[in-house]
Amino acid sequence: MNVIIIDDEKNGAEALQLLLKHNCRHVNTIALKHSPEEGIESILTLQPDLVFLDIEMPNASGFDVIKATKEINYEVIFTTAYEQYAIKAFKTQAVDYLLKPIDVEELVAAVKSAETKIEAKSNKVPADLEALVKKIVYSSKKISVPTSEGIHLFDAREIVRLESDSNYTNIFLKSGQKFLISKTLKSIADQLKEYNFCRVHSAHLVNLDEVDKYIKGDGGTLILKNKISIPVSRNNKAELLNKIGL
Repeated sequence: MNVIIIDDEKNGAEALQLLLKHNCRHVNTIALKHSPEEGIESILTLQPDLVFLDIEMPNASGFDVIKATKEINYEVIFTTAYEQYAIKAFKTQAVDYLLKPIDVEELVAAVKSAETKIEAKSNKVPADLEALVKKIVYSSKKISVPTSEGIHLFDAREIVRLESDSNYTNIFLKSGQKFLISKTLKSIADQLKEYNFCRVHSAHLVNLDEVDKYIKGDGGTLILKNKISIPVSRNNKAELLNKIGL
């Protein structure tokens, strides 16, 4: 059984690897990663059977990792420093967890439980993991997209607008940063459907929370809070006006 350990605490991750080596000899640890971004990339690339996943990490949580890799069919065992009362919710979702510091007997039992699920599951994402994603992870405002540097997690609330560049897309953030990603505007628009974004033009997707005003015209023009003007096409005008309540 191929396993990835994702934990920002290097010592903790290495200690878990040793526990697995000495107590679960059939487990093959194929990667140790110490950030959510590295973890996402390793899951997408290596497609493990099981992931030991820390919950609290810098920049993103374990839930963000699940959301970004939900198309990969794998089991999750959470490793967390949360107290017992705080993790009962995760237990009811049929996803195993281990409380730090990790107890060997609990580790062995959790691995056996994961093995049972792996043997029984089909190619579809397990229903318990999917339920966890829908109930908890989708409340996150982060989206994951590939950039020239790897996998990047963006907070949707920090995105001002997106602009098409052939088969690529430019993302413009509130901070003034600009990122070129290797996805079409349409695919990113699909990821942002649950947030307050609107496709106002074939080349433009806008965060409506960043709109200052709408100027009437053939299609019209949006003026953003940062004073940037965005054209609105006639084909997209009705959807925009409906979303902003005009």
